[in-house]
Amino acid sequence: MGSNISVVVGAQYGSEGKGAIAGHLASTPGRPTVCVRVGGPNAGHTVIGNGPDGPEHAWRLQTVPVAAVTDHQADLVIAAGSEIDPAILDRETQLLEEYGHPVLNRLFIDGQATLLTPEHQQTETDRDLHAKIGSTGKGIGAARADRIMRTATLWRDYSDQAHDTAKFLNDMIHGGSHIVIEGTQGYGLGLHAGHYPQCTSNNARAIDFLSMAGVSPWQQGVDRLRVYAVARTHPIRVAGNSGPLKGETTWQDLGLDPELTTVTRKVRRVGEWDSELVRQAVELNGGSKDVRVCLTMLDHVIPEVAHYVGPIEGMPDRARKWVHQVEKDTGARVAFVGTGPGTVAYGEDE
Repeated sequence: MGSNISVVVGAQYGSEGKGAIAGHLASTPGRPTVCVRVGGPNAGHTVIGNGPDGPEHAWRLQTVPVAAVTDHQADLVIAAGSEIDPAILDRETQLLEEYGHPVLNRLFIDGQATLLTPEHQQTETDRDLHAKIGSTGKGIGAARADRIMRTATLWRDYSDQAHDTAKFLNDMIHGGSHIVIEGTQGYGLGLHAGHYPQCTSNNARAIDFLSMAGVSPWQQGVDRLRVYAVARTHPIRVAGNSGPLKGETTWQDLGLDPELTTVTRKVRRVGEWDSELVRQAVELNGGSKDVRVCLTMLDHVIPEVAHYVGPIEGMPDRARKWVHQVEKDTGARVAFVGTGPGTVAYGEDE
């Protein structure tokens, strides 16, 4: 039996619910799973599991893969194409362990990951990047600039707990494991997606995340590559001068409570569904043959589907029509529908 590779990407501007989809994929039974995190702590992935608020605690993980919560048997990888703030990593691992989610005995950190320092954050603060482009100010762009200039400190220079995760993943692929790669940000935030300078400091497509993980979909042992393009019913952008948002509206007009950004805790901007943006994300992540859409937060527009778990075709007629329209708009099948925190409806994935 060969390996399956699943890459979870954002189809809009981030905060689409990638954590819930990655967690669902990682907990699917049938074969050993490796969950891989790439990118930096400017992205927070939310997953539901036992924690400080009880069994339905919303974990907002900035560094540790979400399978730390959803699958206690999965191996966890922080890949070479990652930026690590040691304080955030330590805080997450300690809290996860405290609430019964084992991490330390199954976490593999690549020695080539980039270490984030206070100087990186200060550089972005001094350049006022939050006000200018809506940056989270976590120092990711400054750290990547150091990496390009060959002046960065790597994880192997900081810790003796460093691994060659590309080799580890290659071995797991040959062993038939399911590799789940958690992409960060969203297609519309990509460096070359057309919104420069209101963008992130890298591209945000499946091919980029595969490279950051050190994995090739064409290598021997890979049976199937599937890209899961996650899109929410109402796309958001971070607060401030963060770039264009087609059909921008307000939380009040939508009748929804305002959302705060996962990392900076500021009120998000919100817009109407933008089918063209999601269609572009599908096309530039491999097209309808390899890409499946994951529609999240459908309960925001159709409250009666809240917390529904089961086949998509079992949802109310109004919800099915929404899903079928998304499939028509994007040219891709909808594999999963988010119906609330931690609840997912499913369709055909073949």
